This record gives sequence, C-alpha cells and structure tokens, in this order.
Amino acid sequence: MNKNRIEGFHVAVKPLAAVVAVAVAQWALPAYAQEAPEAQPDPNRLQQVVVTANKRVEKLESVPMAISVLSEEELQRNNVREIEDVIALTPSLTQASGTTAANNALFMRGIGTVSVGIGVESDVSVILDDIPIAVQFQAFRDLADVARVEVLKGPQSTLFGKSAVAGAINIVTKPISGPMTYRGSAYYTNDHEYRLAASMGGRLTETFGMRIAANKSDMPGNFTNLTNGQKVNGSSGKTMMAKFSWTPIRNLDIDFMPQYNEQENTRGVTAVNGFYRTTGSAAAGNLQRIPVDINTAYMNGNPLLPASVVLAGIDPTNPRNRLVRRDFPTGIASRTHGAGLKFSYTLPNDATLMSISSYQRYKANDSRDQDFTDVPTIARPGETRLTVGNNQFGTYDINSKTQEFRLVSPDNSSLRYVAGLWWARNEIERHFIRGFCVAPTRCASNSPSSPTNYYTDIYNVNKAVFGQATWDFAPTWTLVAGLRRNLEESGFNYERNFYTDQLDRSTFVPGPVGVDVFSSSGNEDWATTGKLSIQKQLTPDVMVYAMTATGHKGKAYDVTSGLRASAAFPVDPETSRTYEIGTKANLFDNRLSVAAVIYKTDFKNYQQNTSFVLPNDPTIYTQLNSIPEIGTKGFELDANMLLTTGWSVNASMAYTRPSIKDWKNGPCYQDNTNPAIGTTGLGEGGSLGGWNRACFPIRAGSTTGIQDLSGGIFPGTPKIKVNIGSNYDLRFTSMPFRAFINGNVRYQSDYQTNINNDPRSVNDGYTIADLGFGLRENKDRWRLSFRINNLFDKFYIPNANASGPSFRAGPTSTSPGINVDSWVPPRDVFRFYSVKLDVKF
Repeated sequence: MNKNRIEGFHVAVKPLAAVVAVAVAQWALPAYAQEAPEAQPDPNRLQQVVVTANKRVEKLESVPMAISVLSEEELQRNNVREIEDVIALTPSLTQASGTTAANNALFMRGIGTVSVGIGVESDVSVILDDIPIAVQFQAFRDLADVARVEVLKGPQSTLFGKSAVAGAINIVTKPISGPMTYRGSAYYTNDHEYRLAASMGGRLTETFGMRIAANKSDMPGNFTNLTNGQKVNGSSGKTMMAKFSWTPIRNLDIDFMPQYNEQENTRGVTAVNGFYRTTGSAAAGNLQRIPVDINTAYMNGNPLLPASVVLAGIDPTNPRNRLVRRDFPTGIASRTHGAGLKFSYTLPNDATLMSISSYQRYKANDSRDQDFTDVPTIARPGETRLTVGNNQFGTYDINSKTQEFRLVSPDNSSLRYVAGLWWARNEIERHFIRGFCVAPTRCASNSPSSPTNYYTDIYNVNKAVFGQATWDFAPTWTLVAGLRRNLEESGFNYERNFYTDQLDRSTFVPGPVGVDVFSSSGNEDWATTGKLSIQKQLTPDVMVYAMTATGHKGKAYDVTSGLRASAAFPVDPETSRTYEIGTKANLFDNRLSVAAVIYKTDFKNYQQNTSFVLPNDPTIYTQLNSIPEIGTKGFELDANMLLTTGWSVNASMAYTRPSIKDWKNGPCYQDNTNPAIGTTGLGEGGSLGGWNRACFPIRAGSTTGIQDLSGGIFPGTPKIKVNIGSNYDLRFTSMPFRAFINGNVRYQSDYQTNINNDPRSVNDGYTIADLGFGLRENKDRWRLSFRINNLFDKFYIPNANASGPSFRAGPTSTSPGINVDSWVPPRDVFRFYSVKLDVKF
C-alpha cells in the first residue's frame, strides 16, 4: 500500500472514529425512551412501500402516477454508491456522459439536457430530503445513508418546480426512529476500490433524536496513465450527514440537517480503441475498414507529432485498450456544504404546517487534457518548437437558497390536499480557460487550440404558489388535481478575452462590449403548470388511472466560449405535456405487486447544447439550440414477487421511443465517403462534400451545412431496457445465521448516441449479470456479502462517440483523415469481485 493510500485511509478513519467515540459516549446516557422493538414484517407477504411523490406520505399502490422505487434492501444488495448505480437498476433512466462529470446528464424516458454551460437547467430534478439540488451534476457524488430512491416519471413541475420538466429523482435518507442503533460497513474489491461507512441514530429522549453518518470511498480507476503510472477514470468521496430532531413543545418538531461532501472524479479520460481508414460508401454497400500503420500517422497531420510518439506504448487498434498518456488532469474536484432546517407544527385539525429552509454552497475545480497526450502540441509565439500543451480548466461557485411553506391535510378525509409557497435563489459563477494564446500573438476564437478565457455568472430567482388536492368523490373513484403558478427572474453577466495567461481577475482584461462583454438581467418568465388524474379502484387490490400533466423549464442562456452577440439573449422556455394510462395491483394476498403504464410526452422548444467539430480542427465546439419539438412514448412495467418464503424477485422493463418531431436545421455529421465532385464543393445529390448525404448548404455557396432531422431519433436511450433481480434466504433451524444468494440481470438494446443521427455513433446492446451470496445473522446484527459483478465478463462499449484525438495518414493537414474511436469504460465493463461486511449493534 503506497503512502497516499495510507494517508487517505487515515483521513477516512478520523470521521469514523469520531462517530464511534460519540456512540460510546451515548452508552453512558440514561435511556429516557426505551421504545418497543419494531414489529417484524410478515415473511409471507411483500413489505408495504410508501412514497412522498405528492409531498405527503402515501402507499405506492395508491398513487396514480408512474413511480419506480429502490428500497434500502435493494440498494444494499446491489452495492449502490452513486447515481450511476441507480441508473443501471432503473430502466426508465439513462445517462449521457460528458467530457467531465460536470457535463453529465440524467435522462428520464429518453429526455434530458446535455449542457456544457451554466445557463441551461436540467430536465430531471434531483431532490434530497425535500431540498432540490441546484445543478444536476452535483448529484454525481456518493449517496450516503439512503433509505429509498423514488424515480418519478414524467413532468413533475406542479409540485417540484421548473427543473422537473421531464421527471424527478427523490432521494430519502434514513429516518430517526427507535432506540440508538450503531452501524458500520466495509467494502473492498479485487481492483482496489474500498468504501467505509459508519452511522448512529435513534431517540435519546422523548423529545430529542439524532442521526449521524460518515462515508469514505475510493475507486482508483480502470485506465492506466503511462505518463505517471497512476490510475484514472475513477472517483473518491467523503461525506458527513446528520439529522437532529427536537420536539420543544407538543405538536412542534424541529429538524436540523447539516451535510458535507468532498468528491474527486477523474472520469472523462478517453482512450483510443479504434484506428482505421474507410473506403467505399455506405450508400453503395461497399464501405470497408482498412487498418492504418501507426508509424505513418500524425496527430492533426502535424509532422512534429507522429502517432508513434503521441501514442507511445499504446495499441490504438485494441478495442479494450485501457492505456492513455496525459500530462494534465481530467476530471472535477468539489466540495459541498450546507444544511436544511424544517419546522413541522400539527394544527388542531391534525393538518401539518411546515417550513423547510435550505442553504448549500458548492465549489469545484474542473480540468481536461484537450490534446489527449503527454507531449507538447502548441508552439509559443515566434517559435516552431512545440513546448505547450492544449488544456482547459476552470472553477464553479454555486450558492443555493430555498424556502418552502407547506400545508398538508390529515389523511382521514375524502378530501386531502397539499398547498404551499416556494422561493429559491441560485447564483452560479464560472471561470473557464481553454487552449493557449499569449501576447504578442493576436488571439481570437479561431486561433490554433481555439483559446478562450471567460468569467460568467448566472442567477435565477423563483417564486411560486402551488396546490394539489385528492378527492374520493365516489366509493371507488378518486380525482387528483394540481396547479402551480411560477415566476422566474433570471439574468447573466459575461466577460471574455482570448489570452490564456491571464489567470485571475487582477490580470484579466475583457474585450469590447457587445463583442466579448454581454449582460442581461431582470428577464421574467411567468408559467402555469398543472396535473389532473382520475383513478378507479376496480377491486380492493386493483386500480386503473389516467393522468395528464404539464411541465415548464425557464429561459436558458448560451454562456459558453463561443458566445456571439446574436446568441446573447435568452433561449425560449422549454415546455412539456404528458398523457399516461396505467394500472397498479397487489395480487395473491400481497405476494405480487404490478404497476404498468403507457405514456406519450411532447416537448416544445427543447433546450439542447449540440457539439460539433470542424475539418482539420480537433477542438470541440458547442452551441445552444432550441429544437422546436421532440417527443417520447413508451411502455413501462414494474413487478415484485414473493415466490416462497424467503425468495423474492423484482423485475422492471421500459420500452422507450424518443424522437425528433420537428427540427429542419439540425447539425450534420462528417462522412469522407461523400467526396466533393470536381471543384463544386458539393457531393452526391447536391449534398455538402465531406458530410453526410442529407447535409445541404444552409444557403447556396455556403460551406456550412444543415440537415432536416424531423422524424429522426432523439439519442441517448435504448429502445428496450430490462432489469431483473432475485434474492433467496436459506434458513438453518439450529443456526443463529442464515445464508443468502442473490442475482441481477440487466439488458439494454442498441441506441443512437449522437443527435446528428450518425449511423456510426450507435452503441451495441448488451446483457450484464451479477451474482451475490453470503451469510447474515438472524437478527441482522451482521452480514457478510460476496459479489461478482459482470459474472460472464461481458465486454461492452457504452459511448461510441467519445471525444478523442485527431490523426491523419500523413504529415500534412491535407493528408487523408483517419477514423479514431475513443471510449470511456463503465465501472463493470470488466468483471470484478467484492466483499462487504455490515454490522449493527
């Protein structure tokens, strides 16, 4: 074990030791409230699942909307640590991976927002204990002390606001209940990932309870950087969470919930795993791949950058290549701290009046090696020798404050309601530097390495009034109606130059106003969203429902490095409308629960950052588009079965068909099998030479092309995604422990990964199986688990169009281009083994 790992272990142990010390101290306290042991669940029936999807506690089978729930048992059995693990187990969710974790995006039913700027909000809201996360990429961190995860599908803007236009993920941490209980766990894998966790919680007196949890994790990574021998494409985190619950007077509960998280994520490093040229034409059916000799290839056609040096020690033709060369970090390191404060007062009529306040501060440093190698690729002014690398780096500073007042009616009436007032303010600051350009060179956006240096900040203030009522208007009929009126005020400031040696505000000199300096403030957006459903209880155990809801996401701003005056205005708000018809049933004396739904959702003015590249330029450019209309439709099924005592099976499936309904000026993709005819610059059928055959000049004589993507595939989601899990407990009559075995199989079909519908950007389908087994004490005081992830060592590539270096088959900028494939492997692309010990006392 090296020195860094030992120091990391000591850092991890300190907070855990503190928790243990407090726990030991608690043993000396008098037992003011010795509560009766919790009632044991009936082993011959499924356990009841409750959710807070409607901002009140309800039974899952009674809520007329599509919800998938991951229980604490499922989370523990599958070793869920991050939101990526939740995505793997939930067919309605997918993820779009960006160049770093700061550009990751969650997709619900095939729809999500991929943005590299801070001026575009997400389509899927993430809520932690009633408090929404300000920016979605903050959710890509350790999930600590979680009791359940509720995946709320379809627009949730009525109760959860403007960033839930496609859905919401509601994360609920473990409650304070019962006498003081102490837990600890340790996890280790054969590829050196480890996790340590400790928690304590319970009632200390009749009026005071507490819960404290600490987690430390480290996954070194599944790539090796040959430059320094270190592992990359991993993550590590430290999390401290607490809850303090106090009842100072009768009917008043006060909860204080501080939290702290440190996260370091090196995902986003891409490795070359394909190196070839193509001949022929896909249209003619004679497209062929031709291997390329690495000794005759040059990065960007530069004679000073032969592939044999740039990729030294790397086989770029190996589809499983896990070796890279980097002399600059790629990833993001962040710190989050904040707290929530909740007051709950029970009124004389048993209604509950609540005040929920929160504050959160997020600071991060992100970076990326833009030239994908460890040798210099840029020459300083006046020099021909390459001495500088092409890198990018920046900072985020996010402040979020929220305040909600909520009134929740009692449950014992035919009319139940929740109503509230909402206020939130988000302030996001971003500093970003890319490339290299210094005086006396005249720097501009089209200079080599596409340099930029900008400061920008975004703010938005949201005020809303909302309400939702549930009315049992007949013995077996229920109507649910909700409405939200929202006012958002937003704006931004932006300052830019192109000199990358001006590293802070004291040396930064922006360009001229209207060219490199923009601002806009006080932009108001009024919106009304609603929800309406009708529910029929066919039998005491079976219900059907029909539901419609609308969603609204506020104005967006294109504050990225390529901002121009024409784009310095808000992009129109994004709206959605969904229709659902579903059923939920508990059958066979509550041994089988089933939920099924068909849906159709349309989005207008969909906000999307599109990435594209230009010929002979490795830089990735982005532009914010407002796509007129996209949509998604499909079918979802969730089932839980208790086959026999101790043997349970859960299954979920999603059939998802997202599509582009209207986008006549979509981006093209490059295709060197469509060469220009003569000197016209045009290829087959009048298309633009060097681009796909549906790509035509935006106007006569233009070298910029567009294609009509109406009716095309909206990328990022497989048509079919299935997850099946099972757990079997084997009890021994005379033993104080029992054995268990569990397994999980997930399948997803192939899917398009690029919005330009490039047929080469399709990920193949795959099936992954996991197997677990172990022993647990009958009173669950300890559990020893073993697990094999990717049991059959199934190899798959999840991102067929990951960005990577550009090469040419010769030492000039006009030499024939080489197709270069790059990838970022997921955690389980290679089989790995783990062991976990959980204790409770």
